[in-house]
Amino acid sequence: MLTKSERLNILSGQEQFALYGLPDFDDSQRMEYFIFTEQEVALVLDQPSVHTQVYCALQIGYFKAKQAFFQFSWDEVNDDCAFILTRYFNDLDFLPVLITKHEYYAQRALIVDLFGYRLWAANFLPSLVERATLVVSRDVTPSFILVELIAYLNDQKIVRPGYTTLQSLISETLSNERKRLGGLLTEMLDDSAKTALQQLLVREDTLSGLTALKQDAKHFGYRMMLLERQKRTALEPLYQLAKVLLPKLKISQQNLNYYASLAHFYTIYDLRRLKQEQTHLYLLCYVWLRYRQLTDNLVDALGYRMKQLEDDTKHKANKLIAQQQANRQQETSQIGRLLLIYVDEQVNDATSFGEVRQQAFAIMPKDRLQITGQRLCEKPLNKMELRWQVVEQLSAHCRKHLRPLYCALDFASTIPYNPWLAALTLMKGVFAKQQRLSLQPMNQCLEKTVSPRLRRYLLTIDVQGKATGVQADRYEFWIYRQIRKRFKSGELYLADSVQHQCFTHELVSLEKMPIVLQQLEIPWVRHPIESQLKVLTEELHRLWLAFDSDLRQGKLKHLEYDSQLKTLTWHKYKVSNDKALQESFYSKLGFCDVADVLRFVNEQCHFLSAMTPLQPRYAKQIADKDSLFAVIIAQAMNYGNLKMAQTSDIPYHILETTHQQYLRRATLKKANDAISNAIAGLSIFPHYSFDLGVLYGAVDGQKLGVEHPTIKARHSSKYFGRGKGVVTYTMLCNHVPVNGGLIGAHEFEAHFVFDIWYQNTSDIVPMVITGDMHSVNKANFAITFWFGLRFEPRFTNLEVQLKNLYCCGDPVQYEKCLIQPVGSIDLRAVLDEKSNIDQIVATLGIKEMTQSTLIRKLCTYTQSNPTRSAVFEFDKLIRSIYTLRYLRDPQIERNSHRSQNRIESYHQLRAAIAQVCGKKELTGRTDLDIEISNECGRLIANAVIYYNSAILSRILDKYEASPKLKILALIKKVSPAAWRNIHFNGHYAFRVSGQSIDLDAIVAKLEL
Repeated sequence: MLTKSERLNILSGQEQFALYGLPDFDDSQRMEYFIFTEQEVALVLDQPSVHTQVYCALQIGYFKAKQAFFQFSWDEVNDDCAFILTRYFNDLDFLPVLITKHEYYAQRALIVDLFGYRLWAANFLPSLVERATLVVSRDVTPSFILVELIAYLNDQKIVRPGYTTLQSLISETLSNERKRLGGLLTEMLDDSAKTALQQLLVREDTLSGLTALKQDAKHFGYRMMLLERQKRTALEPLYQLAKVLLPKLKISQQNLNYYASLAHFYTIYDLRRLKQEQTHLYLLCYVWLRYRQLTDNLVDALGYRMKQLEDDTKHKANKLIAQQQANRQQETSQIGRLLLIYVDEQVNDATSFGEVRQQAFAIMPKDRLQITGQRLCEKPLNKMELRWQVVEQLSAHCRKHLRPLYCALDFASTIPYNPWLAALTLMKGVFAKQQRLSLQPMNQCLEKTVSPRLRRYLLTIDVQGKATGVQADRYEFWIYRQIRKRFKSGELYLADSVQHQCFTHELVSLEKMPIVLQQLEIPWVRHPIESQLKVLTEELHRLWLAFDSDLRQGKLKHLEYDSQLKTLTWHKYKVSNDKALQESFYSKLGFCDVADVLRFVNEQCHFLSAMTPLQPRYAKQIADKDSLFAVIIAQAMNYGNLKMAQTSDIPYHILETTHQQYLRRATLKKANDAISNAIAGLSIFPHYSFDLGVLYGAVDGQKLGVEHPTIKARHSSKYFGRGKGVVTYTMLCNHVPVNGGLIGAHEFEAHFVFDIWYQNTSDIVPMVITGDMHSVNKANFAITFWFGLRFEPRFTNLEVQLKNLYCCGDPVQYEKCLIQPVGSIDLRAVLDEKSNIDQIVATLGIKEMTQSTLIRKLCTYTQSNPTRSAVFEFDKLIRSIYTLRYLRDPQIERNSHRSQNRIESYHQLRAAIAQVCGKKELTGRTDLDIEISNECGRLIANAVIYYNSAILSRILDKYEASPKLKILALIKKVSPAAWRNIHFNGHYAFRVSGQSIDLDAIVAKLEL
């Protein structure tokens, strides 16, 4: 067994207490766990004396709560003991005598027999080790392994062993995994490979090779993309080595990403100090992932430059056409006057032609007349020809920016012979030899890529009409455009990419799929597809008939049907404005500093315990709370560490060290979860729900600028002016921001709806998700249904929704309805593609592919693709059911409207935090930095919401004791997403003990 200093520090003190600490029940929990069945009562009464009976009753209740046993003194369980005596012993006189060890162990054995459990014994260790080894192959995070082992023990009905036993087991399992990987790497890496990896850690001038690779691109400029291509080229040999070795190591994608992140976060000095095999593992994983990220960066640059070039050619061509039309319009009157000379009676036939010419030149100068005449004699240039002329004018831009990108990327095709790929390969060969494309002889490969309509624009044609070559600049642009188009459609892909691999290659294999689906407890896999479709089609038919009947009878007061125009008018629900109530309430509260709020929240829920340092394994280091508060505020409020050092009492070097050691996405996410879970435990939280049976979550994006440009940041003059920015995408539930992330301003928000819900790690799990129209696409209704989630967006345009109403079966059966379906749903397509849909569900379920990637690829597939059609047809079914329910029941609209209003209130709070230092933006120089800044901002917002919710909970508890219904009703309407009572700005004195927050004192002073 390991010594205490060698064991992993897996759980914080609070988390350990949650698992192994004596339960601390409130009244409702006592009513839940101390209400016994006949068998349980019989076991209690079977004990020999009153004190052993009471002790047994307590152990039964505690075991039901935590599946564990406790040794406690009577003083520790006074309230629980009093409850047991009152309920089961009629307040019988009770002498608190400690039970003997024999009685304690005997009771344990009887209780586990009663509940069908088994006490932990050494003979269970091999199976638990085997399970731990299996879990480690999926994820090496210690906390994940612990959770999985506890779930396994509960499933097997085995009482979990002590924390130190699990600590030692996990430590040894991780150690064995490291030895396994180290041994394999020692065997497989030759001296040249080891030297190449170690070379990444050698300093040249001021940067090591690894440090240079970690530098992210800031924009899509030529020099920046040149550096990206050089990095990718430098990594090529090591990447090819990693492609061969990593599959042999049998590392899961989750572990590969984890090891790569360690190489990113550890300094060069730290990596040199680790064992050589460990360093090699981290570097190989990092090289594998980084090479693919660089490929994706080049693809993003390619798409950006291609769109820019297409927009420029279209704009300039339109400008030329407009100029031509203006010239012709101006010349028309002059040409008319010239023609009238020939029928002018004042000009007799004896007039010399020279005089006539002089009159003509007076109307239009000679040179201009000559140009106009030539233009009229020639066939006017059409729009297509003008467009290609502009392409030629911009060919230098194409050669400079696009050619290097297309030549660097290795496209592959889903079909055996792809003429577009063959043409690109031919062009790459020509450019590599520094030859000219226009001088190449015409071949079948080049001619196949040009349609008859474009032959005269792209090819050189001889007098016999035979193609002899290509017009190089035009043809090069044409191939690049077509490659991009087919790449987006899924016909072409990049094997060495994170986001742009072949769709079918990313899905779970058909052999593995049944096992994965069995592990996923989701509605889609519980029942046969035929029975599910039958239930859904019957419901849709019933809703169609009910909607038509209600509309005819005038029961739908919010809808008005015009029988003459055959149109439907929607009288939308108006939400009451509680702004005055919010202002009135928070104006009565005293002000406090944001640092004091953070201290108070940390005292209540210990969120700083999640901020573990990045350091060698097993090292113990206590975080400086004041420094952590300072760096969190600095990143959230756009100060940065330097400015925070200038406006606080903590020096810059401490802030910078704390930032590097503690601020990571994983730690900040855990800290946010700790606060969110704590809010859910407050008494006011259930009253935030407007449907007591269902938790509503809202998703929406908020535009925030960035201090420094990054690859993810894009231009948007409407939101960022001349700067760049990103979108912070958030899921809110009962005012609590339970999950969040960053997406590009150019990305479609609807692609991320399922991801943000499914990747939520807090205890607050909404089962209904609302959103605005940006959350709607052609697959979200289907995907959310598969996983048991209700997707209920807020509709704004009635006409658009009526165009998306479908039926099952023949639409003729609804021809007498006032509102008729626009078409029929193809259920056969869904049935035929059931196995492929299951493959998609399994892939999403184990998080091998994000929904954003899946949706992007499905939506860009050709319309004839059967899987795409099946998903979209099923989406039509679920969406039509929801739309009819939405039209019939105005309460659904009210709920979705209120849910979205809450996230708008949160956005106001989030914006107030982001713009404390001036501009409403995130700080950081890389995409990772701005993600950390965003998580810090969410943490501050969460802390503010917790603080306000704690005050509201205390008031609620006070007035529920002596009910004042009017005050209670008002309190439940107050939103905790408010900051009027909190100072965000000023000089921060972290080292000086600030104002201690006393909720009782605050509530006592409050007059409602």
